[in-house]
Amino acid sequence: MNQQDNNTSAAFMEVTSRKMEGLDKKIDALEGKLKEIPAHAEPLNKLLDSMERLRSDISEASVLPEKLAHFSKRLELVAEALKQQPTSKVIHQHHVPKLIWISAGLFVGICLVCSGWYVTTSKLNSFIANDTKYRQMRLDTTHKSLQLYLDRLDSLYETYPNMREKVLETEEEHRLNFERLQKAERLRTEAKNLEKSAGRK
Repeated sequence: MNQQDNNTSAAFMEVTSRKMEGLDKKIDALEGKLKEIPAHAEPLNKLLDSMERLRSDISEASVLPEKLAHFSKRLELVAEALKQQPTSKVIHQHHVPKLIWISAGLFVGICLVCSGWYVTTSKLNSFIANDTKYRQMRLDTTHKSLQLYLDRLDSLYETYPNMREKVLETEEEHRLNFERLQKAERLRTEAKNLEKSAGRK
């Protein structure tokens, strides 16, 4: 039995040694390949980067069919629009009425400015004329009563600030009285004419 155990041991040892030799060869081969890995590390990193980019492109490409469907719909609309005969509609924009309105507005503005100047000038001329007349009356010293009357009016004007309103009211009353007198005179002449025409008949 010892012999058999030895044979079994020897066979086992032989199988084990063969396996060990095979494992040694594999380990040597793996060590050789491990030495080659640093040389291949850079291309592997590039490959991994390109794979990441490819993944992002693929994720973006998943949206692409929706965009293509939208684009195809719009393309169909354009194709139908191109099939139809184009109608040329000419829109005339006349700027002449705008120019006429602007010119009219400027003309009215200039007329208003000129009339304002005219009124101001006429008031100024009237003021200058009245001032000159008043000064001439003041210079005429032969009429002593006129000088006294003007002095009294000047002092009244300075004393009563509402003298202008009273003068305007008095002028208005005189004007109305004058119109009434003219109307009465006209009615008298009409009455006389009617009496004459009635007496003839």
